[in-house]
Amino acid sequence: MKRLLLIIILTFSFQVLTKADDIGDFEIEGMSIGDSALDFFTESKLNNKESTNYYKDEDFIGVTIYLEDSIYDSIGLTLKPGDKKYLVYGINGGIHIDNNEECLIKKDNIVKEISEMFKNAEIVNPGKRDYAPDPTGESKSYSIYYWMEEAFIEISCYDLTEKLAKKEKWRKNILNVNVTSKEFSDFLLTKEYAQ
Repeated sequence: MKRLLLIIILTFSFQVLTKADDIGDFEIEGMSIGDSALDFFTESKLNNKESTNYYKDEDFIGVTIYLEDSIYDSIGLTLKPGDKKYLVYGINGGIHIDNNEECLIKKDNIVKEISEMFKNAEIVNPGKRDYAPDPTGESKSYSIYYWMEEAFIEISCYDLTEKLAKKEKWRKNILNVNVTSKEFSDFLLTKEYAQ
């Protein structure tokens, strides 16, 4: 009987450990890749033309939703146009931050948590870089990337110049937590940002 109990305990323990690298366990505002956005938002909110943008070839659509009383100030969802199930292929949580130092501290805390969840991920840390949309090179980004077989996670702080933030109507400092499915990551690499 003791041996049977030990086998059952070890079996359940192993299942929990193997799920630690499952992208379905990673949530932003309770949502995971593959969920239906309709479980969280109304169809009219998801079809709001003012907060929608299409990617190249209109393979995917991005929808931005501003939140109140949440961890994140905004959520960006990547969906497929015409998908009646509104399946989520990417989720981006944005947190508006007062200054870059505060952003970097929060980023480091999130990185620690994600590193514990995804021990088998390939981690890339390019460090401080010029923010590509700023031709002056004065705006900076600080990112950590997690590459997995079925998904990609990015945690980034953006420290923009006042001029760029004002021109683009963006926040000067923002922390982004982004997760994308393999399908959407492949699309970004081979179509949207292909060189």
